[in-house]
Amino acid sequence: MNPDEQRQAGFGLPRVLSALLTLLAALAGLVYSYDFGVQIGGPLVGVVLALNGALFCSIVAGALADRLRRAWPQPTRQPQPGRPG
Repeated sequence: MNPDEQRQAGFGLPRVLSALLTLLAALAGLVYSYDFGVQIGGPLVGVVLALNGALFCSIVAGALADRLRRAWPQPTRQPQPGRPG
């Protein structure tokens, strides 16, 4: 695989959408978990639960995004003349 193909494979639309979904889930987990933590134990518990919620939500969203990325239709590669494969 040449460097141009590696760059295209690294920053495809499914990968960008996966990263965006994971980031949004982490932010949602951060906000809602902080609010819950403040209600049950004050600001310190809010910060701890915010970090925990952001981590958990990003893990779940990352797993979902990975499953969706695998289901994304892959482009077919045409063999180039003079190159094997």
